[in-house]
Amino acid sequence: MLTVFLLAGWLTVLAGWALSQRAQPFLFPETSPCYGTSGTPVSQYFPPDSFCRHADGELRTVNGANSKLMFWSAANTTLAVMIGAAFLWRHQRSRS
Repeated sequence: MLTVFLLAGWLTVLAGWALSQRAQPFLFPETSPCYGTSGTPVSQYFPPDSFCRHADGELRTVNGANSKLMFWSAANTTLAVMIGAAFLWRHQRSRS
């Protein structure tokens, strides 16, 4: 249970960071999804997402549904393991 919790927790952190920083051109500006659109990159940290603000003011996401599904799956697994561990701990404590 601890292994699943640690793996899902780190996957949540890494996927969230990747989703929130995807539009930022901090290393390679030419590979940023906002490059060439004259859009300003915008990061949102919870829920993690990256957007390009275009000239008309509209925010368009640069992350697809699969990336967001991976983050939410890992986050929900982390939460489920925490709740499961609490119930298991309480059950074992009440038996002794």
